[in-house]
Amino acid sequence: MAVAGEITVRERIQFASGDFFVGGGASLLSVLYLIFLTDVVKLAPGLAGTAVLVAKLWDAVNDPLTGSISDRVRTRWGRRRPFIFVGALLLVPVMALFWLPDPPPASQVGLAVWAALTYIAYNTVQTVVSVPYSSLSTEVSADFDQRNKVNVLRLLFSRVASAGTTLLAARLFEDYRHGRLELGELYLVIVLGFGGVFALIMLGVALFTRERVPAPARVEPFTLAGFLAPLRLSPYRRLLGMYLCQALAFDVITATVMYYTLYVVTGVSSQVLLGIFIAVNVLAFPVVNVLVGRVDKHRIYRTLLPIAVAMVFVVALFPRGANPVLLYAATVVMAVGFVGAQLMSWVMFPDVLDAAELATGQRNAGGFTGLMTFIRGLATALTIQLVALVLQLTGYRAPVGTEVVAQPEAVQWGIRLTLLVAVAVLLSLGWWIARRYPLTLARCRAMQDELAARRGGAPASVG
Repeated sequence: MAVAGEITVRERIQFASGDFFVGGGASLLSVLYLIFLTDVVKLAPGLAGTAVLVAKLWDAVNDPLTGSISDRVRTRWGRRRPFIFVGALLLVPVMALFWLPDPPPASQVGLAVWAALTYIAYNTVQTVVSVPYSSLSTEVSADFDQRNKVNVLRLLFSRVASAGTTLLAARLFEDYRHGRLELGELYLVIVLGFGGVFALIMLGVALFTRERVPAPARVEPFTLAGFLAPLRLSPYRRLLGMYLCQALAFDVITATVMYYTLYVVTGVSSQVLLGIFIAVNVLAFPVVNVLVGRVDKHRIYRTLLPIAVAMVFVVALFPRGANPVLLYAATVVMAVGFVGAQLMSWVMFPDVLDAAELATGQRNAGGFTGLMTFIRGLATALTIQLVALVLQLTGYRAPVGTEVVAQPEAVQWGIRLTLLVAVAVLLSLGWWIARRYPLTLARCRAMQDELAARRGGAPASVG
């Protein structure tokens, strides 16, 4: 059926709630999966990182293929929502395999193969949901200000989901390690609790949201050159670099925080450390919601980053046995410095699609999203592999049961230096890239006017 009028508040909330899965699912993996493989499945760290890397290589096919197909599909329900609906139905079954705590293989190689294959299955379903969903974020409204509101609201839902998922996941794992929670109970909470909530929310997105930006009348065939075409657009390259720098820096933080609090600076709560980042993001939401319509978005991204770079030295080198309150205070300052970069990438993404449409006449959001998530996924896998190899090469000792074992000094310093060097370098690089981002606020509004003139008041697509 035809979609008339602008997006309503109810639909805006319904669509933005989808970031409960995008943000919450990513947080669940970042916080728990590596330590789940090393300390529950008992897979050697090097093999665990390799399994993640192999699975992520599948994204070289999966992400761009899903984005390209969704760009080219034409149905009465729109281009994106059929994918979201099917993926949501498959989410809980695939999570049941992915988080199985006692897989059938007995050997280390067999466990690594199992981990890789189940991760490939999960990646496939996750991509079928998240790539069309991210693409739809550029199409639920054709109005610049309404689209900003939708995407900033997505950030709020994402941060709330990340907060709940991160803190609950960390608490559940700590309860398991201290004998307050059975392994079977942990498994059921992850699969039925997290998975069930994620699936229901995405089903709601598929059923109750619509596309409003007209789909291109001409469908381009898929080619390798077409897949790589977004990289020819300067704003896209800059945004991709900015996105990767902040995302990978936070990946390093979430991948190391459980090891950091269990083995390096004991007596500190991983839940509090992660909760600080998320609380700062949520508190910053109303400020960002005002600023995005008044200030260049790349300035919001980069202005406070030097503070975060300075504070990562304090956090990474914090003395063992010192007052935890001082560490929490340093983390608050670090989170404040980080907040603009964390909140901006997907708010800036629709502006890049406007620039692409002006340059090419096409608005292939799926291809842009697929390439972006593919590179992000591959970079994340390499980051996890780096953390895993540091643990392996420095002599990490996996627990036999649920006890917290003492780790050698080499392991402790490996964790500290990984956190310090990776986060400081990535955030510094993100700051440098942001200085050269070309889409100012004035340019974005001018692009909106030019696109409206070109479309000549064309009606929204069916959805």
